[in-house]
Amino acid sequence: MQHAPFGSNVPYAEPAWYRGTPTPYYEAKHAVFREKVRAFVDEHLVPYVDEWDEKGRCPIEELRLKAFSAEVLCPWAPEELGGTPPAGGWDELMFIIWADEFSRCGAGGVAILFFITYMSLPHILVFGSDHLKDTIARPITAGKTGMAITLTEPHGGSDLANIKTTAAKTADGKHYVINGSKKFITGGQCVGYFSTLVRTGDPGLKGLSMIVIPADAPGVTITKLTATGWWSGNTTLITFEDVHVPVDMLIGQEGMGFMVMATAMNGERLIGCMGSVRAARTFLEQAITYARERKTFGKKLSESQVIRHKFAQMARRVEAAQSVMEGLAFAMMKGAGPADIGGPMALAKVECTQALEYCAREASQVLGGNSFIRGGKGQLVERLAREVRVSVVGGGSEEVMLDLAMRMSKI
Repeated sequence: MQHAPFGSNVPYAEPAWYRGTPTPYYEAKHAVFREKVRAFVDEHLVPYVDEWDEKGRCPIEELRLKAFSAEVLCPWAPEELGGTPPAGGWDELMFIIWADEFSRCGAGGVAILFFITYMSLPHILVFGSDHLKDTIARPITAGKTGMAITLTEPHGGSDLANIKTTAAKTADGKHYVINGSKKFITGGQCVGYFSTLVRTGDPGLKGLSMIVIPADAPGVTITKLTATGWWSGNTTLITFEDVHVPVDMLIGQEGMGFMVMATAMNGERLIGCMGSVRAARTFLEQAITYARERKTFGKKLSESQVIRHKFAQMARRVEAAQSVMEGLAFAMMKGAGPADIGGPMALAKVECTQALEYCAREASQVLGGNSFIRGGKGQLVERLAREVRVSVVGGGSEEVMLDLAMRMSKI
């Protein structure tokens, strides 16, 4: 199917099907949803992200409600639980559009505050009791509160088998008492709940469980960490000291924690991949726009062969990464499960973030000193360059992803 050109007319600033290239994937319903998400992002996010990032906070509490009204907050959630699926139904290609368009806001710290709900809420939607669905999922899908995923611990990183945060039942069996800490938790200061991986049993993955912990529960301490990027995303340290949580806050059953957590992992990585691809496209767009205006040695930068070769190398990496992601999304839409898609998705994350790293460097080279200044023509490039590292290591570092892919292929 072929769609009318949409968005920026800078070469390769948009995916191929946005540029009018015939597509085997995207239908008319996808184009309608694309317009809906872009309209929201252009009106409510793009004009303000510079200010929010400098302040280190965005009004996410208001933005969640606006996004719900625009039907773009949780379009992936089932309608019966308050989700707002797009006309024609939700699918993984819709997911690519949703992640791509929100990432277009130009500040990862803002976009991630919309994404963390997907990274945490599906645990309840798939495995949660009716009580959890009614009392927690519904308010979250309506934008009345938020939820963050709390997996990583200060000592462990991606080594989830060695989770040390414990949840022990009280003598009367009515509560879990939780002790431990979680680090690098995005959005910790602006959510009402944490979907938390804890140890309820023996060492190893089989001793893990997933429990919902209210952010305002006594004994919960939330500390903002000073980070290189994502300033408005408030990266935090969460500590739990004798936090009492009713046993009905358990998601699924004890010992199911790793399985519960894994339900959203490929989706989380898809978000990370598309965020990286969009940021890489933005670097390319900004570099081309600057080179068309900037004159050196009597001619525009864009007329210099060495600069044009930079654009070619950036474009081929971005286009390749986009194609990989669309192929994986289509496979998921047609029934590919976690065992089928886990390894290729891990490889895709490396492909996308390496494209991002390359484009960040080359765009900075084209903009020169302007890419070093917070403000002016290089402001967007400077901010996105600071966010590269969190894209590379978040959701699984490059080394972990490569090893995972090979282990899943049983080499």
